[in-house]
Amino acid sequence: MPSKLQDPRVIAVVGGIVYATVVFAWLRANGVYWATDDVAATAFGVGYALVGLFLIGAVPLYLLARLSLVTPVAATLWVLGDTVYQWAYGTHLHPLSSYLVVWPLLLGFALLPGLAEALVRYGTDRFVDRGGLGPLV
Repeated sequence: MPSKLQDPRVIAVVGGIVYATVVFAWLRANGVYWATDDVAATAFGVGYALVGLFLIGAVPLYLLARLSLVTPVAATLWVLGDTVYQWAYGTHLHPLSSYLVVWPLLLGFALLPGLAEALVRYGTDRFVDRGGLGPLV
């Protein structure tokens, strides 16, 4: 019987929670906040950001564990690294708040190379019998 730690869903949920917690804590520590007195708007904004951070961390990890796709994780790490670079060197006025607002675009950016990798690997598996999609764990 496989361990629960080998279940791609468990890996994705744990990774998504860790990613969301670490990135959100980093953003809050650097002054990202919602300036409104409306409790519902604040709850929506924080929820939107946390769900986005969770999905940005969880979906690429799920694809890695379930289909052994490497490019979504690499693209996610690249986007995070670029955000850190922009924050550290001031090349973008608001990289941290932008990270929270445009997370659907960032998730899509991470998934597009995964789609290309999946198509290439499926094609090579179909025609050359090498490089198919399968579980990593």
